[in-house]
Amino acid sequence: MEATKKSKVVILAFFVGIILIGMMLYKGMAAGGDAHMEVIQQVISDQGGELLPGGVTAVSVDVSPFERSGKGNTIFRISYQKDGNTYTAWYRAKNQSSIIAEPEEWIFP
Repeated sequence: MEATKKSKVVILAFFVGIILIGMMLYKGMAAGGDAHMEVIQQVISDQGGELLPGGVTAVSVDVSPFERSGKGNTIFRISYQKDGNTYTAWYRAKNQSSIIAEPEEWIFP
């Protein structure tokens, strides 16, 4: 194989590899988000509540009641309805993408 053709094949293989790794990372992050949503739905249901449409929002630690949060945490503000009343719960989830994280925690009204 010619040197120029070989270098083009190597460059193409490199870019294809980068794209495949990016797709795998994206799928992994999406699966993590889905796992958080399953936990949120289950816990709110166990509390006797029902999630409101659009009631789960990721927020920064500054607008939450949590004092600390690491890079490996996602904080959710959760609006739900129970017995005809609307409540807000807070969930500090632990992500698998970082070792710097506070433990999982829930705050209910």
